[in-house]
Amino acid sequence: MITAIFPVEKELINIKKRLLDINCDSEDLKEIINNFLSQESKMIRSLLACLFFKGNISEEQYKILVATELIHNASLIHDDAIDGSLIRRESETINLKYDNKLAVITGDYLISIATRELLELNNNDVIKIFFETISKMCIGESKQYFLKGKIPTLEEYLIKTQYKTAELFKACMVSMALYINPEMINEAREFAVNYGIAFQIKNDLDDYKKGIKNSQDINDGVYTAPVVMLNSIEYNDFAIEKTLDLIHNYCEKAKDSIQNFDNDIYKDCLIGLIDKLWK
Repeated sequence: MITAIFPVEKELINIKKRLLDINCDSEDLKEIINNFLSQESKMIRSLLACLFFKGNISEEQYKILVATELIHNASLIHDDAIDGSLIRRESETINLKYDNKLAVITGDYLISIATRELLELNNNDVIKIFFETISKMCIGESKQYFLKGKIPTLEEYLIKTQYKTAELFKACMVSMALYINPEMINEAREFAVNYGIAFQIKNDLDDYKKGIKNSQDINDGVYTAPVVMLNSIEYNDFAIEKTLDLIHNYCEKAKDSIQNFDNDIYKDCLIGLIDKLWK
């Protein structure tokens, strides 16, 4: 994935290197963390941010990107423990290989390292953004928990989706804008929220397309956009079509936020990533 995005290949490789260079007093925990972080990953949040800001990444912004990736990976490890997942990125989950306790500890440790990266910025605005984001991510997860076994309203589903996924996209992009050009904050926020929501709906749709029996979400009692659109737990092409319309709507909003950008390879890559969500 990294080598395919030529405009920001160097920046993404640098972020990956920083993730794998994290210090840890426990060699056992360090090995678990490095094994998890070295697995193939889209690094979509860093990728979008680097393209959005045209690869003009300062040391402070690298810390923001590393913190973002650490928080995201911590949330994946925690999600696996909560859901009892067995496979992540084609490898055994930490909770399967060890147990839920160690998975939670590992996720917590990644968040502590992310916090350290953010504190080193000595920027209260950025710290506040990320702390509020982590809080919203937890609330989003709790909303999903209390909706288990129930078909939510579209509004409930979209709020949960924004909190669980899009808020971290937003925290990353807005914090980056604070360092590069505060006048870009509104565009960064709109792009991140709309792309983030579309991104999660696309993931939910892909799971639904596996079929009712094979859908992990449905088997876990987590009902996403296609089920919400149909208001029924069954497989239906109409539900897929309506969900694609919903994704397209958020994709168009994301495109609107970058319409005034220069027509260059960075913008082309952003549009390509947006279109990939619904085409």
